[in-house]
Amino acid sequence: MSALVGRVRIPDPISARTPNSKIYDHPFPYSWNPKHPARVGVMPRDGSNADVRWFDVEPCFVFHPMNAYDDGDTIVLDVVRHPKMFDRNHLGPSEGPSTLDRWTVDLADDTVRESRFDDRGQEFPRVDERLVGKRHRYGYAPVGQVAFGNTLLKHDFFRKSTQSRCFGTEKQVGEFIFHPSSPDAAEDDGVLLGYLYDRSTDRSELAILDAQTLQDIASIKLPHRVPAGCCGNWVPTGR
Repeated sequence: MSALVGRVRIPDPISARTPNSKIYDHPFPYSWNPKHPARVGVMPRDGSNADVRWFDVEPCFVFHPMNAYDDGDTIVLDVVRHPKMFDRNHLGPSEGPSTLDRWTVDLADDTVRESRFDDRGQEFPRVDERLVGKRHRYGYAPVGQVAFGNTLLKHDFFRKSTQSRCFGTEKQVGEFIFHPSSPDAAEDDGVLLGYLYDRSTDRSELAILDAQTLQDIASIKLPHRVPAGCCGNWVPTGR
């Protein structure tokens, strides 16, 4: 409402997307500084800020973790890692491929082991939400960085392999979420739901895929375009 009465200026949509522009009369607040290191903070669930332990990692930028879990004296984190962010382009991400990496924090040795699981540009990773904070085998992510691509990736961390499903040159893949076939179903027993945008028709569809095979189960055609989104969730009937 404050914008409507003139207290806050609504930025021009073109100038707002111009690099180094001022938004709401203030300079863009973030910028990459190569002199600053990157680190991961670990705090016990029942601890306080005095209990935080810091572990150095190779400088990078992370928007979205896929998942993390305890494994004995280590903590395993699967993250989509950008080599840098807001350096040459304040409207990123566009500073190098966003890879899927695994960080293993060794609490006994005070070290982090960094490894690359998949080097294709990808973002908005998801797992079976029943396993958030627990050991997971599978993860899902659309190919893309600045914009969504036309391919969905399914990562198998046990077999160390990746399965892909390409939807065609005119399709744009959004974030997909997993929903189990029953409350006690196995991790990969269920469906993936996500929006596909068809550039040729300027319309979207809700795609429902078999999570095990990535093949079509159903498709709900929509009469208009649904903008690519992220951080969605499945809400069962009655909630």
